[in-house]
Amino acid sequence: MTTAAPAIVVIDPVSSGRRYGSEILKKGFRSIALITRDRFPGMLHRLHSCEGFSESIKAYGFDEAVEELSGLNIKAIIPGSDSALKMSDRLARHFALVGNPVETRQARTNKFAMKQRLGLCGVPATQSTQMSLDQMLKGELLMFDFPVVVKPSQGTGSNNVKVCHNRGDVYKALAAIESANEGHVEEERGALIEEFIEGPEYFIATANFGNSKKKQILCFAEYEKISVGNNPSVYKNIRSLPPLSEKANEAFAYISQVNEALEADFGINDVEFKINEKGHFIIEQNGRLPGANVPSLVEACTGLNCYSLNLNIFLGQAPDDFRDIAYIKHFCICCLINTQPGQIKSISGLEAISRLSSVHDINLLVKEGEYIQDTQDFLSTWGFVYLVHEDSQVLVDHSKVVHETLRLHHT
Repeated sequence: MTTAAPAIVVIDPVSSGRRYGSEILKKGFRSIALITRDRFPGMLHRLHSCEGFSESIKAYGFDEAVEELSGLNIKAIIPGSDSALKMSDRLARHFALVGNPVETRQARTNKFAMKQRLGLCGVPATQSTQMSLDQMLKGELLMFDFPVVVKPSQGTGSNNVKVCHNRGDVYKALAAIESANEGHVEEERGALIEEFIEGPEYFIATANFGNSKKKQILCFAEYEKISVGNNPSVYKNIRSLPPLSEKANEAFAYISQVNEALEADFGINDVEFKINEKGHFIIEQNGRLPGANVPSLVEACTGLNCYSLNLNIFLGQAPDDFRDIAYIKHFCICCLINTQPGQIKSISGLEAISRLSSVHDINLLVKEGEYIQDTQDFLSTWGFVYLVHEDSQVLVDHSKVVHETLRLHHT
């Protein structure tokens, strides 16, 4: 019997995960996209693609995935989105491949389980508890000081993340999560309530090279968000920051504690968190490459190919001498915001923006004639402008020009 050529599987390639197909082929492997659902939730679906993969397979559960992958000479299994985490480590263990411990898988996929695990390990985290409409109607709402945050326990995007100032707000937020059905699976309808933390929000991307606790910071960046109503997470800009500063080192020490507690031993992940005078507080841990085209921007700024590095980690070929990476350039991701729902008549300002010296790429997610809702979170932005430059002040100036110049015109 002929042995199949060696292959690498990427589960649910979404956003940054879509580029894995071509990167796997460069390493001489077949690239297989394993899809676990018919549709991804809401506007996340437009960021899903199997283009560039040698083949795609659909499997809705673990047993079906094992059956589909058996005999395919699989050498690594990579999570291509958050939904992949429900089975990526289980499959890796089944096929005796590199993966993170299955026993702590839930803590890496469910925000409430994550908080419980961090508490047991003594890692600082905000107080939170699971909550449902039924519990609230029975009077079981715990005594949190308002404002509080209500969010889905699992899933991607922040459309249903709400800052609540009273019980009525909490009720509406829970109802929105529990009634969501577009592409959601059952476990994505759970919700939690937690205290609201003031302070700027950041993320750190970490390369985790194994359970020897060897970790390396790859990217440190700050979110610039605005609030619209009770939607606290309307993204405006994402700016890279020097990864070797004192501020970065202090934050990375905390993020390393988080990853160690959650046993995120292998692979590149990103952790979102806030900083204030009381310390560092995790928002969520994402067990896959950061989205928003961040891996490609890291490569443009440093020369490091995050895809190649992550593939090597899961192939068991992690480098022993990985060193600090230098940011010769910096990046800013401009998230385009729409405040007026309606049908798009035209888009203006593209030509002027394209002449900016820092423009690295422009990715519009809408087109003329399309009906568009107002922007409520990261996934409902209508496009991205990626800026890269040696001078951080140039990025600040050019990002202002982008938001002032690019315009949607509605009918």
